[in-house]
Amino acid sequence: MTRLIRYAILLDGEDKVMGRAELVENLNKALSCELAAVIQYSQHSYLVTGTDRQVFKDWFRDQAEEAQDHAESVGDKVVALGGIPTVEPAMIRQSVETKEMLRQDLELEREAMAVYMAAWASCDDDDLPQKFWLEERISEEQQHIEELEKLTSERTARVNAEKIVLKEI
Repeated sequence: MTRLIRYAILLDGEDKVMGRAELVENLNKALSCELAAVIQYSQHSYLVTGTDRQVFKDWFRDQAEEAQDHAESVGDKVVALGGIPTVEPAMIRQSVETKEMLRQDLELEREAMAVYMAAWASCDDDDLPQKFWLEERISEEQQHIEELEKLTSERTARVNAEKIVLKEI
């Protein structure tokens, strides 16, 4: 906390102190989610069985690697803002059923999205670099959510009964 206060004093103003402290707190929550994602996706890759294993083992491992990259980036950002990165993961959900694994992963991605949105909201209006950086993370989380919604059948395409007609040009 001492480092954070010293850093904020250099920024000139108590509003900056509060804003940075809130941002660091939210980023540490995001880091907790990313650390949990590394563990959860890895465990899902170990536990997936049957014909689903052929498809999902590598997919879960790819997601774990991406979460590790995000964790490193968020941890570095916490330090850059004068904070201490957490080492505590968020809640890790476990299952041996593929559909339940995907549902659990969707829950974790939604949790991470909420935390990244809170971090974005805690940025000052003139803190554009942090906002832009967070917007990239938010976009990536949204892509994960959309993919998991498709995999869990929460998101489906709506096709009407109209015929598709190709016109000659």
